[in-house]
Amino acid sequence: MNVAVLERPATAAQASARTPAVAADIGYGYVKAISSSGHRAIFPSVVAPATHDPLGGFMEDNLGHRVRVRRLDGSAEERLVGEAAARSAAAVTTLAKNKPADMHDTLLLAAAYLVGAGSASPFPAQQVDLAVGLPLAFYRAQRDTLRARLEALSAWVSMDGGEERYVSFRKVLVLPQGAGVVAAFPELLPEKGLVGVVDVGTYTTDYLLLEKLPGRAEPKPVLECCGSAEVGVHLVHKAVAREFQARTGAPLPPEMWEETARAGSVVYEGRAVDLSAAVERALADAAQAISQRVLGAWGNRAGFVSATILAGGGALLLKERLAACLPCVVEAPDPVFANALGFLRALTG
Repeated sequence: MNVAVLERPATAAQASARTPAVAADIGYGYVKAISSSGHRAIFPSVVAPATHDPLGGFMEDNLGHRVRVRRLDGSAEERLVGEAAARSAAAVTTLAKNKPADMHDTLLLAAAYLVGAGSASPFPAQQVDLAVGLPLAFYRAQRDTLRARLEALSAWVSMDGGEERYVSFRKVLVLPQGAGVVAAFPELLPEKGLVGVVDVGTYTTDYLLLEKLPGRAEPKPVLECCGSAEVGVHLVHKAVAREFQARTGAPLPPEMWEETARAGSVVYEGRAVDLSAAVERALADAAQAISQRVLGAWGNRAGFVSATILAGGGALLLKERLAACLPCVVEAPDPVFANALGFLRALTG
């Protein structure tokens, strides 16, 4: 998945919104954000200290971003985010259920800035309505704390030498991961019966089972069949790294795991190391692990599911294999941004 900031023209409904709105899906692998003005951003969920460039910009590759955050108490710091951070030896990422608040907020402020949030002055500030998500397993325990923290978050932000803008949030909506998919694409829901949602991320997979009742617009969740599992695309990355070390005797740097898994080979000590067979095995194993967790949670209801909606970046990689394991698989039209799109719809109505 390439680092990019994409723009789409705003619809009439978006343009008429009184308060600018931003929806951010801050996953363990990637940050995805979209604004009511139609701007989009995506970059790896990695942060690193900003380092001095001894070459003064010579041979700059323009990958990733340098973000400067200046707090109201006068403190300021510069960090790398996204691809630029992933290439740093001091890269910070996390597999923990609690993303460090400082890291999370840096990623959020960077994403909000990239999709156009912020104003030139805090008096009065152009505040933004914000929607974010949490994995289902942590939603109940963390939602109130996260909402309170983000409602209090404000800072001056600039990126890549651009203008400095004051970013703060008027209202914060915290939603469960996976629920955004349903809000984004209601046309995928059946008239009645059971529908599943499987949102495959880098480190976690969120799954929901919903029941659509005749005459009701909103589906009802089957609560005992909804949850999160710590399985995802990282299973493929780790399997490829193990195979590389077995073949070469050397560890594969973590920042190369994803790229190597995608390419199926890597050059080491002047020769190509073909890992394509290991990638194929790893994809099959990851799909099996995800399917077992989902089907185990759905139990005997799985046979009555009329559609399983796949979303998340992992859906692009594992769709065919998951389709062989899960009932009636349908890929969301915009799987990577599905949650963010749904969060935005929930926020703006």
